[in-house]
Amino acid sequence: MTIDFALDHIPRRMRELGYDDAYYTEFKHLVLQASETRSIEAFNQYWMLIDEPGDVTITSEFGIFDLSLMNANELKHEHQGLITVTNLLAGINHVRFIQVIPKHNGTNN
Repeated sequence: MTIDFALDHIPRRMRELGYDDAYYTEFKHLVLQASETRSIEAFNQYWMLIDEPGDVTITSEFGIFDLSLMNANELKHEHQGLITVTNLLAGINHVRFIQVIPKHNGTNN
């Protein structure tokens, strides 16, 4: 997913979920050390993967993203819940997301 596509997709996705404009976004650039696994608690958030980082496995309740999987039917760019990001490299790797955080003010879901 490109940044342009994500920025176009996010407003429509949030409307589908009943949030209209009641959300905000943050850019997240993770720098993963060699073979690092990082867990992200995103139970009330949506994390949109930007680009297609190689040598990374990302899993969440929405699915998996791993370009090395030869038997996957689909790779997910949208993640929620407990997100696990694993660097498969013996060196530093970069993974970029747009974090979407709904505002909970009692008028939306």
